[in-house]
Order: sequence, then structure tokens, then C-alpha cells
Amino acid sequence: MKRSLKAYAGCLWFLLLCGIVPVRGAAPVLVQDYEQGAPVPKVWVVNIPNENASVQLSSVQPHLGKQCLKLHYRFVGAGKFQYLGVPNQVRVQVPVHKLRFWLKGDNSKCSYGVQVSDASGETHQYSKNTGQGGIVDFDGWKEVVIDLDSGHETWGGDKNRKLDYPITAITFGIGQPTENEKPLPVESDLFFDALSVDSEKGADETLGCQVSVTSPKYCSEVSGDTPILVAAPGFKSVVAKCWKQGDGFGADTTVATVPLDAKGHGSFVFPANAYPHGPITVRISGDSGTVKDNCYLQLYNRGGVSWNEGMPQAAPPAASGMALVFSDDFKGALSISSTDPKASYYDHKPPGGSQDFSTLRFTSFHQPNNPFGQVDSYLRIRASEKARSAGLISSMKNDASGITAKAPCYFECRFIGPNAIGTWPAFWLLTDYMTDQVKGIKVPCDEIDIIEAYGGEGQRTPNAYDTYMITPHCWDQGEVGKALEKQAFAGLKNPVRMRKSGIPSSWFETFHTYGCKITETDTVYYCDNIEVGRHATLPLSKERHFFFLINLATGGGWPVDLSRYDGVADMYVDYVRVYQGKP
Repeated sequence: MKRSLKAYAGCLWFLLLCGIVPVRGAAPVLVQDYEQGAPVPKVWVVNIPNENASVQLSSVQPHLGKQCLKLHYRFVGAGKFQYLGVPNQVRVQVPVHKLRFWLKGDNSKCSYGVQVSDASGETHQYSKNTGQGGIVDFDGWKEVVIDLDSGHETWGGDKNRKLDYPITAITFGIGQPTENEKPLPVESDLFFDALSVDSEKGADETLGCQVSVTSPKYCSEVSGDTPILVAAPGFKSVVAKCWKQGDGFGADTTVATVPLDAKGHGSFVFPANAYPHGPITVRISGDSGTVKDNCYLQLYNRGGVSWNEGMPQAAPPAASGMALVFSDDFKGALSISSTDPKASYYDHKPPGGSQDFSTLRFTSFHQPNNPFGQVDSYLRIRASEKARSAGLISSMKNDASGITAKAPCYFECRFIGPNAIGTWPAFWLLTDYMTDQVKGIKVPCDEIDIIEAYGGEGQRTPNAYDTYMITPHCWDQGEVGKALEKQAFAGLKNPVRMRKSGIPSSWFETFHTYGCKITETDTVYYCDNIEVGRHATLPLSKERHFFFLINLATGGGWPVDLSRYDGVADMYVDYVRVYQGKP
């Protein structure tokens, strides 16, 4: 939302003059006015070339303010039925019942309606076929009112046929005119303005005051005194914090309390050289009564103070008496491949990535949209909506070769993950099923999720804050396996609450080390060498070798929305170690 949205949204009289009449008990909240600085949607088309439709902001006879949105389109008379959509990215946080916009018609006889995308990814379509929308049989401006409680078509997402909030997109749909079911050619312009909803809540609660950073770019590199520009309409001030080096776990620090101007803009200087070198997260928070919001600005500090970086020389306490069988501190060139048997890691879940589970697909190291990078002494795994990729490394490869260890053993990994909606950093183990699979034999396996961290805050998002999950699984082991899995999970007291365990910072605020020790009797989980859970070792875990996997995925049953962070989120891995004891 840009400068004028919040101002207009609170002016009931202004919208009444414009013809926007709210339902009883509700007031109009302007969602998009297409004024200067408003985002320009990217139109999508079906059965016509992309160049046959385009949108731009226009000052030609807007209905409200100084600008509106102009759609130029051309449907052709041949081929299949053609239609297009103009998606407006929004964030309607609370239940609403009516949606309104103004449409300047061209008497083209095109059909019009809307598609509403909800938090689960489900699409709700309101068209003339469902009693909403209609035909552009008029010239000039006309208000379109959509009753969101009416019957309509749905598809995708969780398929529950209910609007799950927040609403994430409102798409204007335009369909080709027809005569006796024959598609007709037409080329013309349509104009849209004053997209609003009727809400029983105020503008701040309806749209959700959202903190964002306009400079520097998310996931960019910084050093020295770095100006940070903030946009947080609806808040009067924000507070910026960042974890800082020090004894033990270090300490949280307030970087700045930032007053905001009437448009919600402000700035502060981040003294990067006074903070840890490498990946850091600057947390910027707004608070206005019941409305709160946090923005997590991931940066890579090229300057700063080296603090706990790199692999320790001493073995972790849980690996006492064991031998180090593998370690990687990612100081050298990355050794990741889908095909090279000499590489240290395979870049999918074996075999072949057929069980890859990220909504942004795990992508191979040698592909143009490679999600992996080596930065100083860190492995960076990036989830990118633009590149349509995320990343996983496995210590076992498709030919069943790789790094494994058998109980008694210990695995550990040090990393920092992102807290963006739908991000899913994890460190986990699987018992070796590949040795048999390459022979054509399918065998059961155990899965030990040492940490599954779920990013995102807000309605229907995990709101994990300082928590993460430890989850054991017994795959393909029948009812006996399900009972063992349930018993093991019940003893873990999930979710792990880091602060209650004596760890003052979370998995996205700074680096932590996550470990798992497997013996003949117990499977014990650690965070920063502090025990955070244990259960009896599963039968198959006693018999088979384990291999490890590290990933930054998206999804996992949660909605995914990286739009606040320009579609990018990073996980940085400092090191990984594997120890083997004597049977």
C-alpha cells in the first residue's frame, strides 16, 4: 500500500461521495487506488499471446484521485475462448463480505468478474455464471459490487470452499465476447479504479499494518554504517533489533527506535561493523494497539566481528569417545551434483528427487536457477520465487554411495534460517534405503527430523517464533511402526521452545547448532549442546546406517508468501559434522 491508501481508507465521507456505500455495520476500506507509486500488476492471458494484453497506470479520466489502471487488450476471432486476468496483490487480514471496484466500460460485450486468492492458495471465482460480475454493455464508470458470501466456483489450495484469511490477491477477470457461442474479435481499453472492501474493522486491522524495507535489498551484502529505509504505513514508529556477539549466547540489542512520518516512512543507520560478520537478521517491529508486525531483514555482513564462525576444534560433548568420520565447513568449492559420484552431496532427496517436497522445487546445482552459493565459509541455500527454486543437499547419492554412520553415532549442523511465510529450513536423517533400492528392493526406513523450523507470522501461518519441531517417523512399517512413531513423538514435548530451554535467541535470529545422538537405547536431540528431547531408539534405527539431509524448502502444508521480501529467503549453513562410535 502506498501513501494515499491509509489516508483515503479512513475517510468515509469521501468514499460515500464517490458512490461507495458500505453494508450495515461495515465501513469502506480502500485496498488500491492506483495513485503514484502504486504497483503495476502483471496481466496473465489464456489462449492469446502475452503481447495482446498490457496494463499501466493512467491519468486519463480516473474515477478517484489522479490515476487509475488502464488495461489494453485484443481478443481474436479464431481459436479457443480467450480470457485474461489482472491480479492485484493485497493483504486483507480480517473477514469481509463485499468487494467493490469501479470499471470504466467500453460497451465491448466482454464478460467480467473477479478471482479471490486466499491464504491456503485456494482460488474463489465470482463471475456472471455464478450471479456476480456481468457483461461490459456500458460506457463510462460503473461500480461493481461482489458479494463474497454468494455461491461461487473454487479450485486449488486446501479445497475447503471457504475464504481463509488473509486474502492475498484480487484478480479482475475479463472474458472474450461471444455471439451464439462463437468468440468475437475485439480490441479496446478498460479502466479500473478504487478497489475496496467493506469491513467492520478499521483500516489498520483490515489491511494489516506491514513493515517493509525499501533499502537495502533483502538478502543483500552490507558493511560499515548502512542506511536502512523503512516503510510502515499505519505505525507511528518502529523498533529495530539485532543479535550481537558476546559471551555465551551473545545478547539482543536495540539498534534504533525509528519515528515515522505521516506516510509511514523512516530511516536509521545500521552500524554493521559493530555486529557479527556473516549472515545476520535485523528485526524491525511495529506496534499499534492490537496491530503488530515484524519484518525480518536478512543481510550478509561483509564487515563486522568474527564470532563463533567455523567448525570448533573440539568435539561436541555428545560425541565424546566417538571418531569424526565426516566434516565440512564449506570453506572450499562446493561439491554438490546430481550426477557426479565423487561429489560430497546429492542435490535432491534420493532416488532421483521423485520425493522432493518443496513448493519451490529443489533444483540441481548445475542448473541456471541453482539455489546454492558459497559465501566466505558458508553454504547459502536460497529459496527464490523469481528463480522458482529452493535447495536440498543429501549425504547419500543415487548410487547409494555417500556419508553414513550407524548407532552409536552423532550428527550435527550449525545454521541460521529465514522467518518468511512458508519457509521451511530443516536438518534431518534417514536410514539407508538406497543400498537396497539400487538392487530393486524397497525397504522401510526411519526418519529423524532433528529440526523442522516453520517460518511466518500472521493469520494461518505457523507463528513459531522461538519454537521448532522434532519429529521421528517409521515409514512403511505398518501399524507397529505407527505405534512406535506415536510413542516416540509423545515423549518429546514438542514444539521445542528455545528460550524455555535456556537458549535466548531463535533459529532465525542468529546461528545455532542442532545435533542428534543415536545409541542402542536412546535417541537424544540437542540445541547448542543442550538436550531438548529424547526417546527410545527405534528398532530400525538400531540396525541401519543413517545419512543426513539439509534443506531450505517452502510449503509443508503452510501457505507460502515471500512477497514482503521480494521473493527471496536465505539459509546459511556454517558446518556439518558426523561422528561414529564403536558398536
